[in-house]
Amino acid sequence: MKNLSTKTDLSTLNDKQRAAVLSECNRLLVLAGAGSGKTKTLLHKINYLVDDKLVDAKNILAVTFTKNASNEMLDRLIVSADKTGYYEKFINTKGVSVAEKNKERQSFLKKFPWLDKLTVKTIHSLCYQIIKTDGVHVYDNKFKIVADHKSSNEFLGNTAEETVGEIIEKVTINLSSNKPFLLKLKRYILDYFVDFIHHYKEQEEFRPESKLFTTLKGDKVRSKSEQFIADWFYRNSIDYIYERQVRVEGKTFHPDFFIPQANVYLEHISNKSHPSFWKEGQMKIAGNTCIKTYDDATHNSAIFNKILDRVIKGKISDDLSSATVLHYDEEFSKFRKEIRKFFREVNEVRNKIVNSEKPIEQIINEASESDFERVRMFYELAIPIINEFSDYCTNKSYLDFDGLLTKSIQLLEEFPNIRERYQDRYKYILVDEFQDVNNLQVKLLDLLTKTSTQLFCVGDDWQSIYGFRGSEIGYIVNFKEHFEDSELLTLNLNYRSTDPIVCASTEAIKKNKFQIPKEIKAVKQGGQKIKIFYEEQEGQSNAFIWEAIETHIAEGINSEDILVLYRRTAMASDLIKALKNSGHKVQFRTIHSAKGLEAKVVFILGLHSNKGGFPDPWLQDKIYQVIKPTDYDDLLEEERRLFYVALTRAKDHLYLISKKGAVSDFIRDIPDEYIFFNQPENNNDSNKMVLCVNCESKLEDHYKFCPTCGNTVVEEVEIDADLTAKQKIEEIIRDLPFSAANDNKQKKEARIKYKRAYEPWAQEEDNILKSYFQSFSFEELSDLFGRTYNSIKSRIEHLKIK
Repeated sequence: MKNLSTKTDLSTLNDKQRAAVLSECNRLLVLAGAGSGKTKTLLHKINYLVDDKLVDAKNILAVTFTKNASNEMLDRLIVSADKTGYYEKFINTKGVSVAEKNKERQSFLKKFPWLDKLTVKTIHSLCYQIIKTDGVHVYDNKFKIVADHKSSNEFLGNTAEETVGEIIEKVTINLSSNKPFLLKLKRYILDYFVDFIHHYKEQEEFRPESKLFTTLKGDKVRSKSEQFIADWFYRNSIDYIYERQVRVEGKTFHPDFFIPQANVYLEHISNKSHPSFWKEGQMKIAGNTCIKTYDDATHNSAIFNKILDRVIKGKISDDLSSATVLHYDEEFSKFRKEIRKFFREVNEVRNKIVNSEKPIEQIINEASESDFERVRMFYELAIPIINEFSDYCTNKSYLDFDGLLTKSIQLLEEFPNIRERYQDRYKYILVDEFQDVNNLQVKLLDLLTKTSTQLFCVGDDWQSIYGFRGSEIGYIVNFKEHFEDSELLTLNLNYRSTDPIVCASTEAIKKNKFQIPKEIKAVKQGGQKIKIFYEEQEGQSNAFIWEAIETHIAEGINSEDILVLYRRTAMASDLIKALKNSGHKVQFRTIHSAKGLEAKVVFILGLHSNKGGFPDPWLQDKIYQVIKPTDYDDLLEEERRLFYVALTRAKDHLYLISKKGAVSDFIRDIPDEYIFFNQPENNNDSNKMVLCVNCESKLEDHYKFCPTCGNTVVEEVEIDADLTAKQKIEEIIRDLPFSAANDNKQKKEARIKYKRAYEPWAQEEDNILKSYFQSFSFEELSDLFGRTYNSIKSRIEHLKIK
């Protein structure tokens, strides 16, 4: 195979990459492990089709899932075509804006007509083109794109002025002109976003001493039943005062409700209430009317409504049906944050319904039969909003990203002639990051392909980390079941990471059950083992990371080639603040956003088993389980794939940050042979000994000169032979006095990280440096001496230690 003559230069490819490029299989999945050169393989496939198979470039479709990925693919194709080297230099020039790159990219595509004929698009951009060209059959082809954020999509020239969130709020306001809907929405917001009543144990009558329940009016009351009564007053426009103070014969008490319009008190009796006979007697003495309601009646809201209507009716002159007009803005003026969170949940449900294979009628029925009031209530509110959203977008000729897909699918399904035209055009379809596909995207690919179409998919099931966004790992793991007469080919060489990192990440991911087994090998043999830091006290991890970063930068590693990764942003907030003014441009990323990146040095934060640690397999809210049930084991496997992605971002140095006594299970999955351990030095020659500071020969107590090298014994340093070298040094440094006070802010801040910062060098320190310089790395010396890397380096140069 290596000697096969081709116009396309395949000499830089390994055997598996070359086999993928030359394959004639019509349904091929290239399993590309992390750092295995998948993009390189895909680009060579395109060049091979054009140069060797003489395929017309217009017949090739390359699909990606992000705009950055499609731009990178085009850039690398242009670089390979541009023999002058100018374009490669241009795109790698710092300070060049995105707009400038886009302009130059389009200019170069025009210079190479065959590249301009290729269709290299995100899947949404492809659908955009399909609907713009042929969508008039199923939609208004002069549509606009409505996005989640105004600046977050690739169709800025044709974007609606409104965002998805703004439209959801607008239709909700319209629905809120219906008073029952408005009050139900407010009740939901108060119960599940303000009071969090679903966090409390279910009791017949939860009546704490504090007032935890918010009424529609905005009062805080003690129980769910009292909240129900207060809400009944509010719905019927009856004013009330909660727990109004009453004084009778010098004593004070607080009946539950006072209705000024009727001059009536209402006392609600539950099994948690204090005995009420004393209150009743006092009310009679004062000549006040007091009505009682009982908790048993609250178990049936219809009955309780009738009771309230009966006991209050006739005592108020106003017509109970003449309700005050309520307004959305007024009702939610104090709950803007909470209502926006609700809107995000509605949008999440809307997206999941679109990508689900369940009919919406089935989802509605299952939600209505839920055992949980919160779930039932949510869907009673969400479904009308979702329907109104859809109608609003249709009226305005708006499409969101999912709408692009659904309308393209509808068009290709309903119009066979249009489907055949696209199938005839795209004879070769290449799909990048296939592990990220969802149901709609696979359905679209099915419609674009026919038996003779060559479908070339590249992906890695070990890097499938977007299940929360709807991606389905089953399509890549069960590729042969979904695509008949298909083949799998594995790119098993990792060109990015060192051997310990590759072996450790491979062993960790093997714990997953739902995967395609493969053996990945590192091209870069040797390399440093993985370092793990176990924090014992708050703040130690940040100090450790800071020192490690300083060390690597001093070694010549660019700060931009250092990457700090975390599962959730909160894990890194303190470290980001600490490094903000350091001047170092270290990259901070969530693991999800770091997909596709690499760095020489990588730190992974939060690998502990405490709350908020990693893994953190959040079981999805019961609201979403109605659409698609999720399983804890499946979520844990996705967390492990996320860990694998994090590990494989590292090229040379990898640090895992954990906590003592709460080590993440993911760290335990890594075999000890790939982890760096400080090995103790055993020395049992004698109880006490004195070493020569020059050649480390053992000296007797009375020696003034070393008999081995003749060096003058400046000062005897007594060392316990039962201690390790590191412990010996730590003891000596710890006993050294401080002569420089923390007399300014700069010294105080420096000594938080480096205990002997700004301290004059002691003779003992010089002696230790001369003796042990060769025994420890600069990073370890910095830690032992409590001084910065640069301080250690300067002192060594001053002492002229070779």
